[in-house]
Amino acid sequence: MPVPPELLSVAVEQCSETIMVADHEGTIVYVNSQFEKATGYSAEYAVGRNLDFLRSGKTPRETFDDLWTTLNHGKPWEGEFINRRKDGSEYVEHSKISPVEWQGGSANKKYYLAIKKDITAKKESEEELSKLAYTDALTGLPNRAHFLQELESAVATTKDGSNQCAVIYMDLDRFKEINDTLGHDAGDQFLVQAAKRFESVLTENALLSRLGGDEFVILLRDTSNAEAEMTVHRLETAMVAPIDLGEQSPILSASIGVAVSQLASASSSTMLKQADIAMYHSKYNNLGFSFYTCQMEEAVVRKVLISEKLTTAIEEGNLRLKYQPIVELKNDKLYGVEALMRWEDPDLGAISPSEFIPIAECQNMIDDISDWLFRETACQYRQWVAEGFEFAGRIAINLSERELAKPNRVVEILALLQSLEVPPEIYEIELSESAFINETGHTQTNLDALANAGMIIAIDDFGTGHSALWQLRTQKLDKLKIDHSFVQRMETDQATRDIVEAITAMASLLDLKVIAEGVENLTQVDLLKDIKCCYAQGYHFAKPLTAKIFATDWLGKAQAVA
Repeated sequence: MPVPPELLSVAVEQCSETIMVADHEGTIVYVNSQFEKATGYSAEYAVGRNLDFLRSGKTPRETFDDLWTTLNHGKPWEGEFINRRKDGSEYVEHSKISPVEWQGGSANKKYYLAIKKDITAKKESEEELSKLAYTDALTGLPNRAHFLQELESAVATTKDGSNQCAVIYMDLDRFKEINDTLGHDAGDQFLVQAAKRFESVLTENALLSRLGGDEFVILLRDTSNAEAEMTVHRLETAMVAPIDLGEQSPILSASIGVAVSQLASASSSTMLKQADIAMYHSKYNNLGFSFYTCQMEEAVVRKVLISEKLTTAIEEGNLRLKYQPIVELKNDKLYGVEALMRWEDPDLGAISPSEFIPIAECQNMIDDISDWLFRETACQYRQWVAEGFEFAGRIAINLSERELAKPNRVVEILALLQSLEVPPEIYEIELSESAFINETGHTQTNLDALANAGMIIAIDDFGTGHSALWQLRTQKLDKLKIDHSFVQRMETDQATRDIVEAITAMASLLDLKVIAEGVENLTQVDLLKDIKCCYAQGYHFAKPLTAKIFATDWLGKAQAVA
């Protein structure tokens, strides 16, 4: 049944979408009532005018080319226009346009029927979602997805060799400590302020992004090695002042790695990986920043692997303790024992503490390692006592300089020992010389707390650092441990013997005991006795032993001297 023209007219007028008819020259011949609601223009104004008055100039030229190509082939077209309302505001309109052949008057005439819908709100919502998908919620910076997209585009422009781009990778130092000690809200504020600092020193060709956590990256487009280095120096300057968090002002610093595109060999994933490797090279070697070189990759990959394995080494029982006796030279009696960590990894084999401890420090795992050390030695001490061994000496363990720089670290250690039901007095704490040279307010407070709790403080590897006499005089020290390198050279070098003798004499004046490390033969023992060094440890007396063998061979022989 044919639709009555009157019904069709009413339906078109009441349609919720704009309906427009224009001739082949673009002159509007009809609009429905929704047109005025959508554009602000009345039908009287629009009819007879070319529809150019609706254009904003923002619709891409390619859209119109596609429109007319399609319509000229007699096919309907569908797409979007950015138009302008009567009040000047812009809106996005989805249009379906179909060619219409109509014979009116004396000849056929071509018209176009357009059905239009305002989709501005939808587009804005999509743009907001897109922005959220590409923006870091905390800092407002571009996120990882956005950065990778931009990096891919930048790398593509370098393929012909006419320019290059660079990636600067930054990992904030000690951020975990800020989160742990000040709380996550303070940590978030720290990241926000750090981002603002970095942004303030960057040029227009730089894109700063937050990859996640405490990692930031910068893309430098159309740059050079020299400009990349200058950018790093500006970033370092921006980190000079501490971050103000109210009651606390943590220091802002970062390990930085730089990778520069290498013509056609560059790819976005490769560049990001290389910058990451350079960053780790800086972190593990205490450097401010490093440019990536292929030579650093193998060493960094091993360190990253060690870092990953270290997180599970304790749980999987791959960390072990060995015990090396410390003897009194005048009678060869047991004076004390040093607990030495050993790590045998199923894949990497034996890993020395000299290799994994610095990595633990860099990755903020050193507290976990030390807590494990205290737990193991405390349990072993209790076991020796339960088995009837009387050990009146002390167990020497090493603490990290970085640990001592943390507020309340000793409070945590003492609480742990209390929970383990062992007295702090059984421990001797060995520290590097640098712990005294680089001491902070927290370091001194922690040293005092250790001493006040009854622990003995010793400087390990003495002679390899740069500590001064006045520093030793002002510390609550009990012992110096002479580095094994001096002991080894004493046999053949008179100057070294003189140095060791001077150290021993100085220690005596300061009422400090001296322990010689790395003693391997009787000749060294005799030389040490001659210069009045009272205590020693090394392979001449015993290699590091399992707890059971140490107890049987040493604790079973004699009670340790006080």
